[in-house]
Amino acid sequence: MIRTAKQEDVGDIVTVHMHSFEQFFLTFLGPRFLTALYEHTLSLPEAIGFVAIDDTNRLVGFVVGVTSQSGLYRKLLNESWFDFALASVLPVLRRPTIVPRLLRALNKPQSATQSVADCVLMSIAVLPKAQGAHWGRLLVQSFLAEAQQRGVVSVSLTTDRDNNERANDFYQRLGFSLARSFSTAEGRPMNEYVINM
Repeated sequence: MIRTAKQEDVGDIVTVHMHSFEQFFLTFLGPRFLTALYEHTLSLPEAIGFVAIDDTNRLVGFVVGVTSQSGLYRKLLNESWFDFALASVLPVLRRPTIVPRLLRALNKPQSATQSVADCVLMSIAVLPKAQGAHWGRLLVQSFLAEAQQRGVVSVSLTTDRDNNERANDFYQRLGFSLARSFSTAEGRPMNEYVINM
């Protein structure tokens, strides 16, 4: 079953994120940071979120994004800066060198303005044990249908360019087209995809 994501799903969403993106920066920031990120994002009127529930009533996947990313991170910080600051304390104490990257992650106006579409699918994940059952496709299709219903004309997303053939092929099979390739400030090669409704 695919249904709209609720605030009470955030704990399970964070668990799926942690298991799906083990080596990623946001995962390093920890469950407290991810909880703040998903709670506050899902509370926005422009948020779109769906979860996949298997036949044992377990949340096995999710998709989260927004219909408008312009000013999104500034809005999140203005409304919830204390939660993000508190959630960042332990990761910063563990590795102080992450501070510049953390500040870039929290303040992304440049990437939003350079994006090929204002509506962005920010994050999608399916538990490794549940992959291969078409949950990812169903989640993306639900996201796109909701975006279209809200009047969105195009949706973008980014994913790693290198050593990530499975994800790149997945998005292309769903109808996304490669819009551009770029590197982050940390030198991470990325692909941005777009789909027009």
